[in-house]
Amino acid sequence: MRRRLFLLAAAGWLAGCATAPEPAKRRLTGADLFAVEPAVFRAAVLTDARVAVQAVVVDVRSPALDERFVLRLQQPAAVDRRLPTAPEGLAWRVLALSAEGTTTLVAVRQLLASRLPGPEGLEVTVSALPAMVPADLIAALPVRIEMLVDNREGWFTLGEGTLDLRP
Repeated sequence: MRRRLFLLAAAGWLAGCATAPEPAKRRLTGADLFAVEPAVFRAAVLTDARVAVQAVVVDVRSPALDERFVLRLQQPAAVDRRLPTAPEGLAWRVLALSAEGTTTLVAVRQLLASRLPGPEGLEVTVSALPAMVPADLIAALPVRIEMLVDNREGWFTLGEGTLDLRP
């Protein structure tokens, strides 16, 4: 009996060693938005290869000022070689700030810096806006969102899962 328990424990340990490591997950913060170089700021969406992604939206809320700001990463960019290889049937859609988006980011930072003591307390949410989704994926669209705010830190995962796009 002890031997069986040991073998089961060893098999579980080996299975755990054989799986790929979880991607590093963290949140996009107000401090990130204050520090990011607009030319570096990127979002990468891993989804079904048939899906077109219109934009990644960064919603910034300041409860202290009772204000909301929206940043759109919608300029297609090259797939970064630091992103993991997309599994078969999936593709990375990398988006950057457009010239207008860069202007908006700089203006929002200047406004917030002039009215707040710092980025603490800012609420930041990120969402992907798919433009065209095949009918067979409407109920379960696979999505993973990665962000790049610092070339030294590299990409980090914001979230991963499936979206139900039914009304």
